[in-house]
Amino acid sequence: MIRSREAGIGVALVVLLATAGCIGFLTGSEPLGFAANATEVDDATLEETGYQLAASGSPNSTHNVSAAGQTRQVVVSSELRRYNRTVELAEGVEGDFARVTVFTSPAASVAGTSVNPIGSLSNERLVRRFVGASSGLSDVQFQSNRSVEFLGESRTVSEYTATQRMGGVETNATIHLATVEHDGDFVTVVAVHPEAVDERSRVDTLLAGLRHPPA
Repeated sequence: MIRSREAGIGVALVVLLATAGCIGFLTGSEPLGFAANATEVDDATLEETGYQLAASGSPNSTHNVSAAGQTRQVVVSSELRRYNRTVELAEGVEGDFARVTVFTSPAASVAGTSVNPIGSLSNERLVRRFVGASSGLSDVQFQSNRSVEFLGESRTVSEYTATQRMGGVETNATIHLATVEHDGDFVTVVAVHPEAVDERSRVDTLLAGLRHPPA
């Protein structure tokens, strides 16, 4: 059953969950669910930057939580959006090598314990999680932080360099990362592109065009 972002195990919660029909969670026969609202780039911003939606999905993950000496399952439902732009990697080599991933997951907790690891992961681990070793990513190096206005306030965006295989070619890449908490969800944005392509202004424009939840 889908619940609000926070739950605590106690008499009041037992009554609340029982009233809401969540007896299965209390008895351990079914999990408690938390769902995020999607975060998307608005259409006007996509047109301005030349990016387009390449993929979307609602991945789920299951976690075990312990409260009052008992273990229960929690299902976390997230929202994923991927955007691409075609750029030139090298002379005669073009492809959708400028990519932005927007991952939104609930900032949920049970009995004061977070059920979502996103909020506790370091930036380096987030980069590897969302860019991934499977894409040939290596030699990730922090470069700088900058402030960008998005989702209602000025927020920190971290920039990294790395080596990555793109289009079968090992190339230097630039990675931009921001992860923030907004309206009960964690919003993580990771942009990656060839270092030779200056995408910073487009990435910042995409961030400014984020809507959570979408209009």
